[in-house]
Amino acid sequence: MRIPSFKLSFLIIFILLLSCMTENKESELKMGNIVDLNGKFQVKLPDNWKKEFNTTEFSSGIISSDTTGELKNTIIVNINWNQDTVYINPNLEQTLDSLNATVGLKTQMQKSGKIGDYRTSFNFSSGYDSTEEMQRNQYLYILKGDSIKGHILMTATIFGDSISTEQSELVAEIVKTIKMNK
Repeated sequence: MRIPSFKLSFLIIFILLLSCMTENKESELKMGNIVDLNGKFQVKLPDNWKKEFNTTEFSSGIISSDTTGELKNTIIVNINWNQDTVYINPNLEQTLDSLNATVGLKTQMQKSGKIGDYRTSFNFSSGYDSTEEMQRNQYLYILKGDSIKGHILMTATIFGDSISTEQSELVAEIVKTIKMNK
């Protein structure tokens, strides 16, 4: 059976386009290891994201996002090590609910457990952000190591009406790469 040349040409072009799209997606997700300025933690973040560092005597942080698109549907990740002691318990969850309410967010899900070696409190909230005048979705993680001083607070904010599966998976991948240094 002979395939007509126009169908064969179409098939070849389709395969080339698909391969280009796959290569672009893979290159966008290349992750590099980043260390905060005080050496308190490290995390893997997409290489093509802009990164800003901040530090004090008692805290150290990294803010990162893809700045090539519009604010709507962009992930903004803020990871901070803080020297203060935090206790992961129901009181913390109530405090997070109260803080969310002050900025117009409503807690949609809370969970405590472990990610890797760290006790973790997770909070997902959403609501209307009046300063940006759009819907805001926020993932919040607090990570605490048993033999490590301080804790990590990571927030991932996505502005817009919905969150894609890829965005959720990327946030989950980033938080799993956080390593606190002793």
